[in-house]
Amino acid sequence: MKNIRSETYNGWQIDISTENVLCSNFSFDVTDPSGKRQHVSMGGDTEKRALERARELIDMEIDFAGQNET
Repeated sequence: MKNIRSETYNGWQIDISTENVLCSNFSFDVTDPSGKRQHVSMGGDTEKRALERARELIDMEIDFAGQNET
């Protein structure tokens, strides 16, 4: 597993790696601002799709956290 791309999105860290699991070629880790890390082994068949999924996961986590504040 080789880390090929890292980026920050809405304060979260995204690390994309090559990892062949079933039909997926890429995995990703997302780390929230407090340091909690989540790993998704079947991130996507392309690097672009893995990045899109990581961003979708982050958006969902932010929305969920906002709903729990009310």
